[in-house]
Amino acid sequence: MSLYASGIIRIISDPTLKSFDSGNVVANFAGGIQEGKDKNGNWINNVIDVEVWGKSAEVIVDKLKKGDSLMVQGSVKRQDWEDKKTGDKRSKHVLAVSRFEFLPRANNANDEPAF
Repeated sequence: MSLYASGIIRIISDPTLKSFDSGNVVANFAGGIQEGKDKNGNWINNVIDVEVWGKSAEVIVDKLKKGDSLMVQGSVKRQDWEDKKTGDKRSKHVLAVSRFEFLPRANNANDEPAF
């Protein structure tokens, strides 16, 4: 089963590009998701790891940086692995972007979210 998601994310770590022997490339970065304000008026912010494959990955790395925003569509995947030091099983969710659109850079107004 797949969970399909779409929305606006803010890039909160500079995208990095990784190349494979097969010729495939992937861009990875942390994406911030704003969920409005809590009952105390504070911004609710969440972070998800984001991956983009192929030519789109190259475009992301060339054109975007920390602080930029994107409209994205993709699937949420769970990655599982074993911690090499402790042997503990670990997991995280990753947004695998299939489509994206550039958005204008946000102003640094005081009421903007932190990321």
